[in-house]
Amino acid sequence: MPRRVRPRTLTVSALAAVGLLSAVNGALTGVGSAAPAPAVPPDTNAKTSVTVTCPFADPLGARKLTTETAATLPAQAKTGTSATIRGFATKLTLPRDVALSFLPAGATAGSLQGSLDVDLAVHQGDRADKVPVPLTVAATPLPDTGDVTLTATGAVPEIALNTVGAVTFDVTAPTLSLTTVPPAGTVATQPAPLIACTLDPDQQTTLGKVLVLPPVKPGTAAKKPAAAAAEAPAPGDPPTEDEFAVPLSLVTIMTRSTVKKLGATVTADPSFLINGLFILNLNDGSSRVTGSTTFNRATTSFLGFGFVPTTATVEFLPVDYRNSKIIEVAGNITTDPDTGATFLNTTLQVMARLSNAKVNGVPLDLGPDCVTAQTVTLTLDGPYEAFGVGHIQTDPEKGFRLPAFTGCGTGGQDLSPLLTGMSSGDGNQAYVDTYNLVVCTDPDSTQCPPGSNGPPPDALKAAAKHAEKAVKKPH
Repeated sequence: MPRRVRPRTLTVSALAAVGLLSAVNGALTGVGSAAPAPAVPPDTNAKTSVTVTCPFADPLGARKLTTETAATLPAQAKTGTSATIRGFATKLTLPRDVALSFLPAGATAGSLQGSLDVDLAVHQGDRADKVPVPLTVAATPLPDTGDVTLTATGAVPEIALNTVGAVTFDVTAPTLSLTTVPPAGTVATQPAPLIACTLDPDQQTTLGKVLVLPPVKPGTAAKKPAAAAAEAPAPGDPPTEDEFAVPLSLVTIMTRSTVKKLGATVTADPSFLINGLFILNLNDGSSRVTGSTTFNRATTSFLGFGFVPTTATVEFLPVDYRNSKIIEVAGNITTDPDTGATFLNTTLQVMARLSNAKVNGVPLDLGPDCVTAQTVTLTLDGPYEAFGVGHIQTDPEKGFRLPAFTGCGTGGQDLSPLLTGMSSGDGNQAYVDTYNLVVCTDPDSTQCPPGSNGPPPDALKAAAKHAEKAVKKPH
């Protein structure tokens, strides 16, 4: 059964990793009530750890402490709705001597309680605002030995975001107000002192980012469907005035292909997407991606004509390979209406070149221009997330055609017919795996989100499985 697809809608879960977009200019933030948010993809669990310096009373003096903040951020939001941050909590670890200083003189046991006030910094470009977040520290008994970890929790006011652009949530240094829990039946007679901590310099303070999507302009698509289709930008066109472009971060591209006649699989070293953009249409919510890449050359071994041991270097080049190494990449993103899964469809026009050939270990000089006489058309489609992982490939049944070769050989020796007969033909396959790597600054790599440290293990397993099938049953 063929997959039904529709243009990608505005519910794009992976966009939470790149920033915040609003279609209304004005104040950066507003605290208050707004229309309830529509149904959205799963929220994002975010956390960050920073060090602060807190000026305790003498003889303790200033101490460096670590705060760990966690919260649940919305996967996305739309203008006219509120951004609700849930589960906001900050952990603060006090050295034992600092914790004991809050108890009555000479006491070694007791409980601490109080408050911890922070500002949640919200910024976009050179514009910034702060949202006060009051947190409560519940009564926490001191352990018999060791440091004391206090957990402060509270509600973040709903935040209305009214500025176009990427908006980031950062944590700030807390202000502490701690006291010992008084004996039952009594109340504290003196207010707890306020201890205003400061952030230590040169550290990452970002808690997370969210993308607020603009509302679809009412009636735009319904009134002019034919005109809209005629005026729709091609996948590789630059963003129009009706589109918003979000730069893609470090995208790794892993490529491999199978050549049916040779029964060979060619796997290249990873390359990268250059100047990648995710482009969102503000009218209908459709999306596309653009960028450039260079596919690395790969050396493969095979049996020429089924019995001659041969090795050669294979590479895909731009059509204008004599003047450029850059291959332009562009494709449309679609969504399956039944499952919500997203897919990328793209077509690449490239040239295939062979070099560094050896037959039975003897070098065979193919020259610098042993290329296909015609362009190779690679039409690729498959599951894809612009800010996550993608696995696209040529049609499993049709594959792609490898044209005849030309310009092969030196010294008057024409090897083109030999290479054409050995490798050219239909039914070849190409696979492209993409990984949008998330920047992670947590010193504990186990706390980094999936994809931060290279392709996720499951994705690598899937890639290996594709390659294994291609070797066993070349199309």
